[in-house]
Amino acid sequence: MLRSVFCSIWGGLGAFYCLVVSSTALADGPWCETKPGKWESPFKGLSGSYLQNKTLWELCANPPSIVLWHIVLFSILLGLSLVEMALCAIQVVNGLLGTACGDCRKDSDRAGEGL
Repeated sequence: MLRSVFCSIWGGLGAFYCLVVSSTALADGPWCETKPGKWESPFKGLSGSYLQNKTLWELCANPPSIVLWHIVLFSILLGLSLVEMALCAIQVVNGLLGTACGDCRKDSDRAGEGL
């Protein structure tokens, strides 16, 4: 049970990393070609948000539809990282309760177990 707790903590750390990366990517925007031969992140440092202002999306010439693709990809990753963090937290609580209280099997069911 304690091993399950440690594995869930590692999973939660991975989910937190995914949350930070996807949040940062959504805040900064995609890396795209704004002028021929000039690749940059045109939305980084803007005072407003590019997420709902579709007229700003035209700043990215290539690849086509990169802004929509970027928003969809990192929104999905953000949502899944939140789900993963919740599941890992539930598993940590479950593992801690199992470690502290033991499992629900009767002693007669455990006969013959062990080394």
